[in-house]
Amino acid sequence: MSNTKTMQHLEDDMSLMFEELDSLKEGCSMNMFGVPKWLQDNYELTRVEAIYVFTQWTEWTERWVK
Repeated sequence: MSNTKTMQHLEDDMSLMFEELDSLKEGCSMNMFGVPKWLQDNYELTRVEAIYVFTQWTEWTERWVK
């Protein structure tokens, strides 16, 4: 089973999480390496789920920078 399929339950909330992560980044309110822990605390995600969301967000962000 692929990682994307196992994380499919997160897809509905992904855009909201991305918006919040963008706001955190733009506001320079935290070190972005702390995002997985922030996601765990604020969205009650497991460590694996939080890292998945963080990775998806960084890949999504990189596409817009190029």
